[in-house]
This record gives sequence, C-alpha cells and structure tokens, in this order.
Amino acid sequence: MDSYQTVQGWAPMIREVIRTDRMPPWHADPEIGTFHADRSLTNDEIKTLVHWVEAGAPRGEGEDPLQAVEHVAPDWPLGEPDLLLTLPAYTVPANGVVDYVHPIVENPLTEDKWLKATTIRAGNRQVVHHVLSGYMSEVPEDGVGSTSRWEFSTGGYAVGAESNVAPENSGVPFPAGGAIGFQVHYTPYGKEVEDVTQIGFYFQDQPELLNRTAVILDASIEIPPGAARHTETAYMEFPYDAELLSAFPHAHYRGYASNLRIRYPDGSEEMLLSLPRYDFNWQRGYEWEEPIAIPAGSKLIADYTYDNSKSNDANPDPNAVITWGDQSFEEMLYTSLSFRFKGETTDNRLDNQMAELDETRMFTAMDDNIDGRLTTDELKGMLGQRMKAGFDRMDMNSDGAVDLNEYVTINRLLRARGQQ
Repeated sequence: MDSYQTVQGWAPMIREVIRTDRMPPWHADPEIGTFHADRSLTNDEIKTLVHWVEAGAPRGEGEDPLQAVEHVAPDWPLGEPDLLLTLPAYTVPANGVVDYVHPIVENPLTEDKWLKATTIRAGNRQVVHHVLSGYMSEVPEDGVGSTSRWEFSTGGYAVGAESNVAPENSGVPFPAGGAIGFQVHYTPYGKEVEDVTQIGFYFQDQPELLNRTAVILDASIEIPPGAARHTETAYMEFPYDAELLSAFPHAHYRGYASNLRIRYPDGSEEMLLSLPRYDFNWQRGYEWEEPIAIPAGSKLIADYTYDNSKSNDANPDPNAVITWGDQSFEEMLYTSLSFRFKGETTDNRLDNQMAELDETRMFTAMDDNIDGRLTTDELKGMLGQRMKAGFDRMDMNSDGAVDLNEYVTINRLLRARGQQ
C-alpha cells in the first residue's frame, strides 16, 4: 500500500476482510483476555474504515504520506542477531511427502549466555511449514538433532509467526558449546526448490526470572469422516504454583477453533484464550499483558474443534478417519505454553518441579473426560494402542481404570529398571 491510488483500488477488498475478521491477522476473541501486540482493530476503527470505503474512499488534501514511506521488510526485525546460524541447505521435491528433517548446527559460543529472543528466517516460506529448535550439550555423533535429545527449546517458527521474545527481566540459559538441533517440516508445492533457513539469537545479561516451556498435546485424537465440528480435549495439571506467560495453539488444515481454559482446584473454570476461527495461515503465540496465576492443582485445558467436512475448502480428504500425524494432511492438538514456577529465579532453579510436571503429560493427554482416570475406551490412536498392551498391569487395584498415581508409579519403576 504505497500510495492513495493503491489503497483506493483495494478499498472494497479492505472493507470485506475487515468485516469478516480476516484482517488484521489476529484471531483471539477480544472479550477474553488482554494480550501484548494485539493487532485487532477497535469497533470505532472498523467503523471509520468501513464508512470511508462506503463513501467512495475519498482522498484528503495535501501530499500523499504513503509515497514517502520506504516499504522494505527487514530480514531481522529485531536487528542484527548476536549469533546467526545457518541450517544445511535442503532440496524440497516438487511433490510427495517429506519426512521431518532433523539437522544440527554446532554452537560456536565459547562463553555461556542468556537468551532473550529468537528469530527464525525461513529461506523459502512456500515450503517451510514449521521449524523448532532446541539446545543439546553434546554434539550427536550421527548428526541428527531430534527433539528427544533437546534439553530445552531455543525458539520456533510456524506459518505467520513472528520472533520469540521473552518477557522483561526473564529468559533461558544458553550454554557455550554443544549444538542446536532442529525439527524442520517441509511441504512441497509443485516445484522443486532449495531451502536455506537461518536462525538468529539475541542475548542479554543474566535476568532474574527463568522461563520454561511445556506442551499440551494429544496423540490419541481421532476425527470421524465428514465431521464438521468434532472436538478433542487434552490438559496439563500443575503440581505447584506457577504463572502462565503465553500460549501458542497449533493444528493443521482441519483446525477450526481452539481455546485454553483453566480449572481451579475448587472446580471453577475461567476461559483464558479463545480462537473462534483458527487460521492455519496465521499462527502465532499470544502473550498475556499480565501473567496468569496458576494455583497448585489447577488444570490447563485445551479444546480443539476440527472441520473434516466437504465445506472446509482446505480439507485434503473429508472421507478419511484422521488421527495424529506429522504431515499437514493429518492433524495435531498442540498448545505450547510459556510459564514459570512461583518463586523460581535464575539463581534458584526448580528442576524437580518441572520433572513432576513432565511425567504426567501423556496421562493427561488421553484423559478425555478429565476425571483423573484412564479407561480402555479413552486409549485411542497410536499412543493409546501402546498403553493398551500393558493396561492390566498398570491397573494395580483392578478397578478397571488407571489413575494418575498408578500411571506415575509404573512409569517410575520402568525408568528405574531401564537405568539398572
């Protein structure tokens, strides 16, 4: 939009995308929560624009201010990175399915740092579905940087996303040496292309507060053929007091809506984030203006609605039963959370609390009715099938269900045996 004439030519389309909430790209319900960098327009702003368009988009007096603006998108919106790493070049075929790629780049730093922000610059945005990154203190001998080897996340990118920036006076450690591992998802679009993606890191002096990340996911989702509004639910239970900083919901082409709610220990609930119309083309994190208090024993619950019907123009196959999968023609229920434990600082790490949170995540992913018990009818998808094989052994009191204590006990025994 570099001149009045350009704006005038697009004025009817501007009116349409504003009235239908397609633009600006901000999909959070304005009645639920307040967020940093809110792109939405106020009702008065919408009225001003719509009335101007309906009046014929009249030109004002004087010079055209748009012509004086140099419209150049910066490669690095946060400025030149303190550390710039380039991923190995990858040739994406014209068509077919490309498995996730897990390259590594060795960390050249010789001094420990504290990470403030990360920007991932996709080399070819038409084929880069997403990029995740994580730190590894050892360089893998096989050169594979799979997520199971990461010690903590160092930032990510998805279609429409922006830089990852930590809240004021907070961050994560970024030790010297080791390597950064990546998970890269490429989607062919009919033309063979080469992608060279880069990642920029921005450092800071040691902050006071330590940020952590965790993911609410459900690998047991199962969406029936033709279902226009199918809902799946997963949650995460916090064993200790914490503060929620941001959330990044993620689904694929069948994603229709998503929300995040909190259920307090007394059973009361509050909606924290609602995306009434999820848009795969504009994925982003939502950071609350003020951290959300999470009392110990609270559950953060993610609800996703999927449209597997013919009316979904982006639906690859409305006749298929859809389960969890890496590719875009499959589906995900994935909400990444940024949070911190109450009282935790960079000089007082509470790693034991994080370990307790982590060991229950697969249980809460499958507990669809959120009653703290798993029954065989809840064991769906690839994750549920694996658990069914040992269900009777996990049901230690033989009451026909596996509760959280039984699940944790069995998994701790299995880990202990594996370490012997």
